[in-house]
Amino acid sequence: MAKTLKEYFPMLREREEVLTEIGKKKSLQHTFRRWPREQQEEFLDFCTGARGTKMLYDSFFKEIMNPEYAPQRLEELLSLLLKKQVKILQALPNDSTRLADESSLLVMDIVVELEDGSVANVEIQKILLCFT
Repeated sequence: MAKTLKEYFPMLREREEVLTEIGKKKSLQHTFRRWPREQQEEFLDFCTGARGTKMLYDSFFKEIMNPEYAPQRLEELLSLLLKKQVKILQALPNDSTRLADESSLLVMDIVVELEDGSVANVEIQKILLCFT
């Protein structure tokens, strides 16, 4: 018998539960009703597990993989991608600095130590595709 997503993630709620929770507070009702219908649906889909977040978007990625709050998350991701153990030494400030090419955007700039003791600068960039 196939299991539902809620059986794996009990914190997920049914759509009606989320709407009931919103309905309990006037401030939540007001905020929710001000959103366009598409945004309301996206929020409900996220709360019910019908759709996930766009984690690799800048804001989510920066929070979830922030080397200052939880360096082990980013170290694990980089270790898997580079196929070498990585230890974060320092996060360099960037505040979404644009690189020379207008179609690149620096998301994160960090200094890491690799398993062999060498030190490297790792830049995580969002590459914007241009269609003409």
